[in-house]
Amino acid sequence: MGDRRDKTDGSTLTLPQPSDARRPHKLVILESSSSVAGVQQTTMDIALGLDPSRWETLVAIPREGDFSGQCQAAGLAWKIFPRPRMLSTSFWTGNKRKLPNPFAWVWNVAAIFVAASRTAGFLRRERPDVVMTKGLVCHFYGGLASKKLGIPCIWHTEDFVSERFGGIYRFVFGQFAIRLPSHIVTISRSLFRQVPPAAKTRASVATNGIDTRLFRPGRCGSKIREEFGLAADAMVIGNVSRLTPWKGQHLLIEAFARVAQNNDRAHLVLVGAALFGGVSYERNLRGQVARLGLSNRVTFTGNRNDVRDLLAAMDIFAYTAVEKDAWPLSLLQAMSSGLPVIAFDIEGVRDPMGPDVQSMQLIPVGDVKVFSDSLALLAGDAARRKMLGEAARERAVQACDIEARVKRIEGILAGLVRSPA
Repeated sequence: MGDRRDKTDGSTLTLPQPSDARRPHKLVILESSSSVAGVQQTTMDIALGLDPSRWETLVAIPREGDFSGQCQAAGLAWKIFPRPRMLSTSFWTGNKRKLPNPFAWVWNVAAIFVAASRTAGFLRRERPDVVMTKGLVCHFYGGLASKKLGIPCIWHTEDFVSERFGGIYRFVFGQFAIRLPSHIVTISRSLFRQVPPAAKTRASVATNGIDTRLFRPGRCGSKIREEFGLAADAMVIGNVSRLTPWKGQHLLIEAFARVAQNNDRAHLVLVGAALFGGVSYERNLRGQVARLGLSNRVTFTGNRNDVRDLLAAMDIFAYTAVEKDAWPLSLLQAMSSGLPVIAFDIEGVRDPMGPDVQSMQLIPVGDVKVFSDSLALLAGDAARRKMLGEAARERAVQACDIEARVKRIEGILAGLVRSPA
């Protein structure tokens, strides 16, 4: 006996088992997006890492897209579970300032309750033993539905809750966090501090992890360089991240322009694309490159599935997030690949570095001149690149073990199944 895959949606249909067989506990992971970013990668890591003899995992995705395709390719059970459209509660004016969108607040409150009702119906049909939610809005409607049905629910939180607009986001998050989840998992200690005191006894830290056997030094990046027309001796500065203002690619381009003036071999590779409605920012970045006369010195790759090979083609990894990030996967992947890292000094980037200040070079947030000067110096210092790269690799192996992370989460899941909240 065994499983049969439903070709229409990727879900797994379980055939009858012998009566004395122990049924695995069923976990439903409610995903908030059909695009692929760091949140979705951690979903894949958890779902693939759990012991299949103990856990039957189903990933619920809002619509078909890149993420459903990745689940299908990995053999993960998934189903399409549509939700009402949610609107962004703020919008960018330029690259630095955000303004609130009051209409979106009203719309989203109504949409959350509609989504909670639909989610409750979906969970009744699937009958999970435990639910995991991914993404802030998903925490709200998934938590409401799970609470209504008496199903244990884990909020898996991976982003800082914004302190903008008088702390309203933090307040709303806190009120829901006290009342809805059975447990909250945060991916960093800095995120754990945002959990309200009344919910901290039901919260744990499980930092992001990666497979350091896959992301390792020594891979060959020559094919990637050939693809982009880069010389073997080019000094490739790279960034892997979705294109959005708080990831700071506009600052990286500005810093790179200064480097390019004095280094004919320097080339910038930006891996990623605009997601979640950020098309205007990507258009602005391309316009910035053109205005600076860097069209032949900057490559936009779009979304790629061969990140290991792309990292292997880089000499320096530049990470310019200016807020929100916590244990970012692409940063961990670059460290594990043995790349020297220069990054803005935000708390979520400093956390993976640990007490070893040699594992990356941190720059005051937003200081383009210092960032540029540091890039230029590192590009001309092979010995320092080697030292930083080796230290980054050592730190990644020490702190980013994916198996330890999954075991941590599996223990939390098991505790909820035995003693549901």
